Amino acid sequence: MNIQDNLAYDLSLFDDNERRHHEKEKEKAAAGGIKMTKSSISRSGSRIKVIACAAAVFAAFFTANYFNTRRDDMARMVTEQRAEYNDALNDNSLLRSQLDYKISIGYIEQYATEELGMQKVTGAQKKYISVNTESLIEVEHDDSGGFFGSVRSWFEDVLEYIGF
Repeated sequence: MNIQDNLAYDLSLFDDNERRHHEKEKEKAAAGGIKMTKSSISRSGSRIKVIACAAAVFAAFFTANYFNTRRDDMARMVTEQRAEYNDALNDNSLLRSQLDYKISIGYIEQYATEELGMQKVTGAQKKYISVNTESLIEVEHDDSGGFFGSVRSWFEDVLEYIGF
């Protein structure tokens, strides 16, 4: 028989490395009387850094809140202005319809009868006359006085046209 056949297997090769590391530390602590202290990673930062980070987070939240509030205020103002614009459009439509009514012939007749006391012409008030124009001849007399009269007449017509 061979010596290697009788050897027991070393099971420590299959153990977890981390467990072996903790066991070695415990053995060292027990042998040397070393006391192990655990320190938290979160406590390792300085207080100034923690306060600075907290202030930065607070400033970020404050800034976000401020700009959200401003955006909401602007959106509310836009909504109010749109409502006023729609009201103005409705008022404009109402005023245009009232103007159209006042321009109509029905309103003019109503105003003439109620406010001015006028009456519509009835059939009894109408008189028809017939004129025989076939035998009627109209003659214009020339009292202008010649060439100077025609120039004076033309000049008077020009002044009348201008408005003097």
